[in-house]
Amino acid sequence: MLKKTLLLLLIIFFSLSTVFAGASSENTSSKQASTTSALSQIQVTNISGTLLGLNTLYQYLNQNFLYDIDIDKVDEELTKALFKALNDPYSEYITEEESQEFNEDISGTYVGIGTYLTKYSPAFIDWDKKETYMVEIIAPFPGGPADRAGIRSGDLISHVNGDTVYDLTANEASKLIRGKKGEPITLTINRGNAVFDVTLYPEEVTTPNTTSLIIENTDIGYISISTFNQKTHELFSEDLKKLMNNGIKGLIIDLRNNGGGIVDSAIMIANFFLPEGETIMSIQHKDGSSKQDYSTISNNDTRKVLNLPIVILTNNGTASASEILTAALQENERATVIGSPSFGKGIIQESAVWKNGYIKFTSAYYLTPKGNNIHKKGITPDIIVEEHQYSDEEIKAYYNFVENNKDEITSYIKTHPEYTKENMDGFAAAHNNIGVSDIALKLLIRNEYIYSMPYEERPKVDTNYDNALIEAINYLQGEK
Repeated sequence: MLKKTLLLLLIIFFSLSTVFAGASSENTSSKQASTTSALSQIQVTNISGTLLGLNTLYQYLNQNFLYDIDIDKVDEELTKALFKALNDPYSEYITEEESQEFNEDISGTYVGIGTYLTKYSPAFIDWDKKETYMVEIIAPFPGGPADRAGIRSGDLISHVNGDTVYDLTANEASKLIRGKKGEPITLTINRGNAVFDVTLYPEEVTTPNTTSLIIENTDIGYISISTFNQKTHELFSEDLKKLMNNGIKGLIIDLRNNGGGIVDSAIMIANFFLPEGETIMSIQHKDGSSKQDYSTISNNDTRKVLNLPIVILTNNGTASASEILTAALQENERATVIGSPSFGKGIIQESAVWKNGYIKFTSAYYLTPKGNNIHKKGITPDIIVEEHQYSDEEIKAYYNFVENNKDEITSYIKTHPEYTKENMDGFAAAHNNIGVSDIALKLLIRNEYIYSMPYEERPKVDTNYDNALIEAINYLQGEK
């Protein structure tokens, strides 16, 4: 069975894998240190004959091949070949040049279209399955051009500026799609049976780590986590403390379109809400591994909040470390999950420095508190609220309308500058004959309103049309 290579790439100014944040993301710094130490002690044993044969072949070629041999290139390609032979798309050797992209911090302002991506390695192409040779959108990043244009989780990109992406690695695809500020980039999107082009203009995208507020006219706190890095749990703790000091009676944790990151950060957030001694997650290695299986148990923490009702919001862009946090609170009956099923990435990668670059490899499954393996399955919400699904006909009509009516959309916002439900409803009513659903038109004009505002003035939540959020608010109000 072909194994899908998950590299959740934030196409802004850099590429970011869900299993990699800085030097590492699906691991802890202590694991990386121990792995690096172990690597330094490795002795060549059962492949020594193969290596001896390769050395003989190299000596022969070095003597008889017409041109000089670049020994550094040979070394690099042999290392890549070893990882390719593992037949695991998650495991790879990242060269020194490529590793520079992985050392970017995701907090700040970057240039790009703003989306998490996944891409099979070309070695795993199955021409009967489009997702094996196209780039797949895991989640549009809030605030980016892709988000505004209506690009959605599950969309497949077949061409960039007319060129196919089939033979590209995930890193190569990310570089191609990244683009330059203000220069148009045209993506050919495959959604269901519909195929259409979307032209985007890369721009500076602000990428906050957490966003918090008290939802208007309620006593419900809201914290959105965009990704998990080394600082996320501390930022979350600060947000939670402020909300608690303002007397919130319920909390919504929004993990939609959060592609994951550093597992330790998600674990520490789960620990805020669980009594001491509860299982947060377990690690399961293969039989015979030199590494021991273990469980992570909640410990004592002065910041614990044990009586606050919690809702977690998920969708298909909720992956990896986000799923660890979700399962930890759901299965310990500490939170209710609302939304659509999560992505389903239940494996751990470790990383280590190797010759000025990195290696990363799949080392274990992570299991939920009840011992469930969610890999390629995802987490089913307690209350399912599906996101709007577009028919093939509606997709074509939607993008045809957007492409041909940009001036009209801009003009409507200028003549109706207030961001109100009445204005958004009015826009939808005025275009109810174009073959696009009422809700799709409302979401379209909502996004245009939001992203026409300065970043600091944009509304952080939508209590008009975000059905999962509305369901969460109603649920918590009924719990009090």
